[in-house]
Amino acid sequence: MNIIVSNMVCNRCIMVIEQILDSLDIKDYTVVMGQIKLSEDIPVDKMKNLTNKLHKVGFEVLEDKTEKTIASIKAAVVQYLDELANGEPLKMSSYITQHVYYDYSYLSYIFSKTANITIEKYFIELRVDKAKELLKYSSSDVSSIAHKLGFSSPQHFANQFKQYVGVTPSAFRKLHDVR
Repeated sequence: MNIIVSNMVCNRCIMVIEQILDSLDIKDYTVVMGQIKLSEDIPVDKMKNLTNKLHKVGFEVLEDKTEKTIASIKAAVVQYLDELANGEPLKMSSYITQHVYYDYSYLSYIFSKTANITIEKYFIELRVDKAKELLKYSSSDVSSIAHKLGFSSPQHFANQFKQYVGVTPSAFRKLHDVR
């Protein structure tokens, strides 16, 4: 049984969901970004309890096929961003189709129609958000951050960052440095 969960954005989300599953005495599961994989179905009352507990901490169990697909695309994009640091050689479109199992043009169409943003712009927003986090909390230089997030050059990173945030990465760091 696979349960699609929206609003999962990081490894801490996975840990929280694992704690909830353990508290409900649900065994034999795997939690990955956007999904809980169970080896067998769970009773309806336990499923309702799981849904309620997930909702209380900001997650949502999705029932609608389109919503599930959108959540799966978002999870794949988040995973792709995480894997860029490991030198992910695939194009994002190939990565998404390997994880969501539909033709990319179809996925792109329903994502844009439903989320009111293209997959590419969603990815850029995630990258910029991750860059903001790294600029605030790490000592990595701008060039290293650009490389880690898969930008073609530090200049491309700076231009895109400024377009979305309104200031350069260096100026952002000076304003928000909490190290």
